[in-house]
Amino acid sequence: GFQMVTDESPLSLLFRPEEIEQLVCGSKIFDLHELEESTEYDAGYTAETPIIRYFWEIVHDMPHETQKKLLQFTTGSDRIPVGGFSKLKMFIARIGPDSDRLPTAHTCFNVLLLPEYSSKEKLQDRLLKAINYSKGFGML
Repeated sequence: GFQMVTDESPLSLLFRPEEIEQLVCGSKIFDLHELEESTEYDAGYTAETPIIRYFWEIVHDMPHETQKKLLQFTTGSDRIPVGGFSKLKMFIARIGPDSDRLPTAHTCFNVLLLPEYSSKEKLQDRLLKAINYSKGFGML
């Protein structure tokens, strides 16, 4: 369908289909170190808070498909915009002390709300449940 619309367009001379896809949809490939560097923290968290350090250790150890699910859960898209993560500001905020609550997200604002879990294992368990069982604006 898209080929029919752009067949006689100057776009077909300037861009390959893959390049147009990247411009319209964003990049499928991303660097988590760039995301970690550009993420901001709020409500008592800093990059040095133990739970945040655990969070990034867990995220870096995730398979790529799970990392994409985390990005989808937090931002509403499993792709990054053209220009990289610096164009997509993500925030992680504290939402209270240790609890059995799952992390939540406000996708319109790219905010991940994390309780201050008591251990790395508990954070990993709750985070994976949240991203694997979420669907759209709710849970499965």
